[in-house]
Amino acid sequence: MRSLSLALILLLACRGEDPKETGELDTGDPVVEAVDADGDGFTSDVDCDDAEASVYPGAAETCDDIDNNCDGNVDEGLLATWYLDADGDGAGDPSRSTEACTRPADHVEAGGDCNDLDGQIHPEAVESCDGADNDCDGLVDEDDAVDVSSWFLDADGDGWGQDSESLVSCTQPVGYALNAGDCDDADAAFHPGASESDCTDANDYNCDGSVGFADTDGDGFAACEDCDDTDGDVNDDGIETCDTVDNDCDGLVDSDDPDVTGTTIYYGDADGDGYGGQQFQVAACEVPAGYVSNSDDCDDVNTASYPGASEVCDDADNDCDGDVDEGVGSTWYQDSDSDGYGNGSVSEISCDTPSGYVGNALDCDDFNASTNPSSYEVCDAVDNDCDGSVDEDAINATTWYVDGDSDSYGISTGSTTACDAPTGYSDNDSDCNDGDAAVNPAATEWCDSVDNDCDGGVDEDDAVDASTWYQDLDGDGFGNAANQELGCNQPSGYVADATDCDDTSASTNTA
Repeated sequence: MRSLSLALILLLACRGEDPKETGELDTGDPVVEAVDADGDGFTSDVDCDDAEASVYPGAAETCDDIDNNCDGNVDEGLLATWYLDADGDGAGDPSRSTEACTRPADHVEAGGDCNDLDGQIHPEAVESCDGADNDCDGLVDEDDAVDVSSWFLDADGDGWGQDSESLVSCTQPVGYALNAGDCDDADAAFHPGASESDCTDANDYNCDGSVGFADTDGDGFAACEDCDDTDGDVNDDGIETCDTVDNDCDGLVDSDDPDVTGTTIYYGDADGDGYGGQQFQVAACEVPAGYVSNSDDCDDVNTASYPGASEVCDDADNDCDGDVDEGVGSTWYQDSDSDGYGNGSVSEISCDTPSGYVGNALDCDDFNASTNPSSYEVCDAVDNDCDGSVDEDAINATTWYVDGDSDSYGISTGSTTACDAPTGYSDNDSDCNDGDAAVNPAATEWCDSVDNDCDGGVDEDDAVDASTWYQDLDGDGFGNAANQELGCNQPSGYVADATDCDDTSASTNTA
């Protein structure tokens, strides 16, 4: 119907009317009537895009970079502020923002990041003592930092503070010390670790609760000179015995003291089997490393030989009973294919390996040398590696890609390897939208703001529903049918009308 109307208008415009018949005076200026080219109910004098039916005064504004409602603004009321989150910590740089309908890549809704180059610094971070404003509150190393230290008042400056008065800070306050425990903070001579060398001095300089001269055990040795003032037998005149005590106060205990008494004879266990031989002996309070309390080993350089050991095929008297290899032997399995793996159903017992036999029964096909536990699994419906499964983890398996929309094109973000194609997978990762079966490399491009054929372009000129636009050199809204372009969107200087018979004169058209 629209084409018929345009043809009628074109016919009347080209034929013209006789001013004498109409009774109108020909002033030389054509009368331009407002038209509704896109049929949206608004004529071109009020419609800001009379070639697009979805654009007219009062239309709903959408995020498409178009002034849909003809109010002179684009996407108004639909834009949100997004902040660049360079360090990916969930908080953006307030000085680097953008307005957009949807979240741009590497942007977030929340700003407030005071250092967007450090993912450990953001408004939700925990403050720590590191010289940085970790939680972006404008303060550095506050007293609530997780690793803040307690400092104690050190009035006498001896490096030790009093327990009763303290504060917390990341850095050491003047007049405070990190260590508490000073029993007299008015005298620098008193603090934990202070020297107490005078046995007659009653002052507790080191704050340990013990002072002055004492001889608690009454052995005649002062406490400050006695290594244990609770035991009268422990002093400089004591006799060292095997009791884990430094009886003679010489700093040496038990076997470390050459004067020790009451030792035991231990025997060297060279092979570490728990039984000693006769070649090494030592007297000691406790069992030294490498020694035992018995000398029953018949071969102390063979870990497999000791009383009670199991006899094995090694030409040795393993159980120290005077006999060699008695009553023992190994089980050997036939290896018909010589692949190093035996057949569990054919075996022999012997101390020495029989010809054509091996010491394992792991072969699942002893007539095929390429089938054994050391073989690689390949796609051949055979259990190549004898693990009970077929074609699992095959070295020649194919990579398959998730094809969620079943359009025979998969995506690279989801894949698996298998010999045969799993359900819901494809052999390629060429799909750019796996949620829409109509979008794939084989699809037809349409004017719908979607990259239908996954070639990286949207609404190209070869779209099947692309419009034909005609050049309008004189800007009168009517185009030259001889100069045309295809496109989803109207090119600058082109119109949808092709009825202009003189595109060099704005006064000559079909209006």
